[in-house]
Amino acid sequence: MPLLDLPPWLLSLLLAPFGLVLGSFGNVLIHRLPQEEAAERNVVTRGSHCPACKAPIKPWHNVPLFGWLWLRGKCAACGWRIPLRYPLVELLGGLLFAGSPWLFPFGTLIWCKGVLCGFALIVLFFTDFTEMILPDVLQFPLMILGVLFALPQLQWPEATVQVWSGGGQLLQALTFHNSLQPAPGFHIFEPAVTWQQSLLGLAVGYGVPALVNRLYKAIRKTDGLGMGDFKMLAWLGAFWGWAPMLGILFLGAGLGAAVGVPLMLMRRSNGQTMLPFGCFLALATPVIVFFGRALWLGYLGMVS
Repeated sequence: MPLLDLPPWLLSLLLAPFGLVLGSFGNVLIHRLPQEEAAERNVVTRGSHCPACKAPIKPWHNVPLFGWLWLRGKCAACGWRIPLRYPLVELLGGLLFAGSPWLFPFGTLIWCKGVLCGFALIVLFFTDFTEMILPDVLQFPLMILGVLFALPQLQWPEATVQVWSGGGQLLQALTFHNSLQPAPGFHIFEPAVTWQQSLLGLAVGYGVPALVNRLYKAIRKTDGLGMGDFKMLAWLGAFWGWAPMLGILFLGAGLGAAVGVPLMLMRRSNGQTMLPFGCFLALATPVIVFFGRALWLGYLGMVS
């Protein structure tokens, strides 16, 4: 029998509130981690408070989504307008958890890995978008976790778990497989990311953009990428391997160019327009993780 004898739609309903709460915590990380003062970066012991007037937020005002709607998007103490980002991040967290059992077999290592990666991308997208910062305190642990995700399959390569499909059939899944495998809403099996591939992805993810940035700096006398971008690519390489990481880099660069080139032409900034490249990497990651192989095979078919 499955780990939880529940259909995926019911799992979605049960997981969505946890995602909303995690999204609320994500807002705390997005606001506090870029702060300069250590006390302001405290996300463990310091309670929720208004960023404008520092007034403590009442528990019933802190309920994800509903609190923002109840307050009509304003602080109850000072009337500060709460950015739309707050309910958006909470909603994305809820959607991430609600959609996860359809894309990853629930109760497996790849489910944990996919949810963690998705949450990290949400937080990093908005920290980079609002503050142009990709915090080290998140990215260094993700590098370590990416490698650790490759280890359990060495000890238990044949352990299995069953999940219900959307059509009422049972799917057999590998419990500790750390890459895509058939789920109720996604039926693709990808080879496991080995610990060697994870370490190589970590090294290449940091080394290749660092080399490109050094060449760019030698020519343009300024950095083309920030150090946070190197670290983001490093942990993405540790999570998914070196080949998907390169796909994320190239697609992210393409998205960045699609936005940056028109901005440079409009502003006539001579190539000095700063863009939050981490945002483009975050957008590129799910595309490459889920459809990278199909895109690559389609490209080969076009050029051959």
